[in-house]
Amino acid sequence: MSSIKAYLDDYNRLVVEVSRRFYGGFTSGFYLSNDNGFVCECTLKERIEKEGEIVYVLSFSKELKFGKRYYLFEAHGCVTTLQHRFIVQTPRFHKQFTYTNNDLGSHYTKRSTSFALWAPTAIEVSLKLTNHNETSIYAMERGEDGVYRLLVREDLKNATYVYLVERNGEIVESLDPYGLSSTANGKASAVIDEEEIFSIKENTPRTVINHYCDAIIYECSIRDMTSSELTGTKTNGLYASLAETGTSYHGLPTGLDYLTSLGITHVQFQPILDYETVDEKNPKRSYNWGYDPGQLIALEGSYSTNPDDPYSRMKEFRKLVSILHARDIRVILDVVWNHMYSAEDCALWKCVPYYYFRYTDNQYLSNGSYCGNDIESRNPMTRHLFYTAVEKLMTLYGIDGFRFDLMGILDIETMNEITKRAQQIKNDAMIYGEGWDMPTALSHFEKTTIANHGNTLKIGFFNDTFRDVLKGSTSDEQKYDKGFLTGSLEEAYDAYGAFTANSIDNYFRRFANPTQSINALETHDNATIWDKMHACCQEEPRDLRMRRQRLMIGCTLVSQGVPFIHAGMEFCGTKHDNSNSYMAGDAINGMNWERREYNKDVVEYTKKCIAFRRSHNIFRLETSKEVAEHVHIEMIHDHMVLYRLNREQEQYLVVINPAGYAQALSLESGGRVIFDENGDYHEEMIHYVEVPLCSMIVIDLLNEYKEVIK
Repeated sequence: MSSIKAYLDDYNRLVVEVSRRFYGGFTSGFYLSNDNGFVCECTLKERIEKEGEIVYVLSFSKELKFGKRYYLFEAHGCVTTLQHRFIVQTPRFHKQFTYTNNDLGSHYTKRSTSFALWAPTAIEVSLKLTNHNETSIYAMERGEDGVYRLLVREDLKNATYVYLVERNGEIVESLDPYGLSSTANGKASAVIDEEEIFSIKENTPRTVINHYCDAIIYECSIRDMTSSELTGTKTNGLYASLAETGTSYHGLPTGLDYLTSLGITHVQFQPILDYETVDEKNPKRSYNWGYDPGQLIALEGSYSTNPDDPYSRMKEFRKLVSILHARDIRVILDVVWNHMYSAEDCALWKCVPYYYFRYTDNQYLSNGSYCGNDIESRNPMTRHLFYTAVEKLMTLYGIDGFRFDLMGILDIETMNEITKRAQQIKNDAMIYGEGWDMPTALSHFEKTTIANHGNTLKIGFFNDTFRDVLKGSTSDEQKYDKGFLTGSLEEAYDAYGAFTANSIDNYFRRFANPTQSINALETHDNATIWDKMHACCQEEPRDLRMRRQRLMIGCTLVSQGVPFIHAGMEFCGTKHDNSNSYMAGDAINGMNWERREYNKDVVEYTKKCIAFRRSHNIFRLETSKEVAEHVHIEMIHDHMVLYRLNREQEQYLVVINPAGYAQALSLESGGRVIFDENGDYHEEMIHYVEVPLCSMIVIDLLNEYKEVIK
């Protein structure tokens, strides 16, 4: 390890760290030099004495050129390479080196392939190219804005490559940050003939999505959907596995056919962009959800039939999306762009150290993600990469939207521009994510959080109020806490806000419009509803908890806002009380088709709820104005909620009884039960109805609404 390290932190500012082991850390002077006779004296501005080192802050008067090697000499004769550090975070650097064209990465034609890498702090960049098992190294030429370029006049359709980047005194081997695909375990980026990907037919979903509330989102994992041998697919846990048709278990559909049978409009896949912690050549030896990103555009190879063939994952996933579209299901990707698995080992750092990551005022890596680093989304070239990734994923595969993990780490301006660009490609594209206020080194007003929803009107947020009020708090520390639907009846008034997507003033408003409220009682994180009830409803018999499960599904699908269902929620899925199962394996996370069969009545009830919502757009109001005009909620008897919807010829009354006993209701003008506790329709007119324990019914009042007789 060098006794001295020198960092360029601004255009005329150096920070030098001298080890106490080297002359006690004391020295009398420094100067800069390069290989071409350049010499520049440095002026001491500040000296900071620390336990293991002394830090010298220096200034200098001459201009340093990027792309050149510089060395720092100190008075005892020690020399070290000058490293570019926080200079890359300065406004002047952004102005000097921001690149706006769309030609970064590799671009193939049969006659030639162009390569372009943005690496302004690099001294030299070479391309290490492997084609037909022969490897060659080509020097790249530095151009404007710090972009290194090369044109190779060969047919490189099946070639792979890495960049050799000399920066900060060392040469590193790096993937292409803009790479479209890679070989197994991210060993090399791949030249891709996009026309081969586009040769797979693209289908268009039939149902028109006018706004977010028209969506019914189903979250699942590519691997989990078919990992079980009981799925009946030829392969398990792959893109191709989920594309198989005609699979079943004991006569009940599995895999793709099961997804289709539910009637959902959107499937949200847990991360399928390349991640680090599963060996793609031996995927069954390990398990991970994929929230440990390695690349931002290339797909994960452990889900492909041949992870060493870069085309395999691309073609198989495009085919899967096309099949889902043909079955009227849109596809949303769960993207993890808030951090990288390892900052210093990823291509972003290797190509331009310090640039893509956020730092605290004390110049430490920001760690609002609790994963060791945060992406600096405000930097122009981070945005450039994000925008390119959105465009490529939507055009290459037909993606219909993005769910952003820990979206509160990303800034509002970037997220709004992502939304704008996605919706220019598809006007019904959905953008939503976790709007939690994470402790990243970003001002409160810049974070894409629920608190700032007024500045992100086209972006949705997971509504934790909906979750906590109706189900009960979801953390392990609060697993015994009940919500309104799990038995805390005194929370009835808070539930009013949940049923109205927390979008109107009367009932704890959190969002500008219901389109911003993603209503999820269960997601991949934390305990499932069923496991939550193991704790908070442990005194209740199983059949009562089953009724509560159905009630929570029903309320999710009749509430204003955007309903969200986690895979397995519809058959009382359990993770056996493992609330953080991100690496717990297939036995815990995979779809349990035996349990699906055992609880098939809950699945059928869920299907009826989905069909009911899709056939009644009054449960899918787009604006807070509409909700305020057409929805009214009140409470009668023992915390039984009456959720009334009234618009022109539509007069509906949703009656929600979370109590552990039946309650009666009289209707002055009469009505017809069009959705009972089993999701069934009744023809007869009634003036009196008994609402079973822990259940929901919907009544069509038919005539002009008159007050309910209490």
